[in-house]
Amino acid sequence: MPSFGLEEIMRYGANAFGGDVSGAQITSPETADEFAQHVIEAICHTSVTPSVGRRTFERCMRAVSLGSTARLGFRHPAKAEAIDKVWHDRERLFDEYNASSDKLRFLTTLPWIGPVTKHSLARRLGIYAEHGQRAVA
Repeated sequence: MPSFGLEEIMRYGANAFGGDVSGAQITSPETADEFAQHVIEAICHTSVTPSVGRRTFERCMRAVSLGSTARLGFRHPAKAEAIDKVWHDRERLFDEYNASSDKLRFLTTLPWIGPVTKHSLARRLGIYAEHGQRAVA
């Protein structure tokens, strides 16, 4: 069964993905699956409480890892479509992300990742930790 971030939450506490990187060791994703999981988690946490975001993320990852659509775990049709697209194109997106010279700008090209969500995703991917910056949003 793939990892859905639960190990990180248990290891670093509930703030591991909530933006508090002070205690968590955030590293860049090493595989396309890890990259896609971070993007999907950012989409699931958009405009909802952390607990709702975690439950939605877990349901969506179960669905896509079994070859189904994220729509089974997500009521929002546009977000579910974005999740399906990210999961389907994860290899290509991961290669483009690694080749990008401006990773933060690249994140805005991903489906359902806007000007605010890109900062949350950047923290998850370790972009701010690499550059010694911290997102304001």
